[in-house]
Amino acid sequence: MAGKALVSPVIEWTMSRDDASRFDFRVSRPGHIFEIKTELARNKASIQRIDLNAWGVMRLLHTFTGVRMGDARNKRDWVLTSVWAWAMDAVAVGLILTVLSSFYMWYELRQKRMLGVIVVLSGLLSCGLFCIGLRWFY
Repeated sequence: MAGKALVSPVIEWTMSRDDASRFDFRVSRPGHIFEIKTELARNKASIQRIDLNAWGVMRLLHTFTGVRMGDARNKRDWVLTSVWAWAMDAVAVGLILTVLSSFYMWYELRQKRMLGVIVVLSGLLSCGLFCIGLRWFY
């Protein structure tokens, strides 16, 4: 398969249940989520397919940490997902500190406050227009 990236699916347990006659789980791939709900006593299963647009795929790719936390069955079994999660947390903290310290330093320069306000407002405006513009294409 030249040109296509192979992405292995992620299997998540949706919630723990005391009912032994049910078995529910979720399978995710970028762009698609499958919710599988089974009733073992009746030999029935229902599958709900959820297709994601570009925004949904970007959200999944930017928040993926390997598994959903809180359920003992969903522990990280791949070292790389733990390293990735810690690295992304460190990058996020670094970016937040950089932005906050930049605002503080800008605020201390009295002669450049008006220029800073203009730059921040134009940045917010261009970001807003970019986000609105993306809705036209996706």
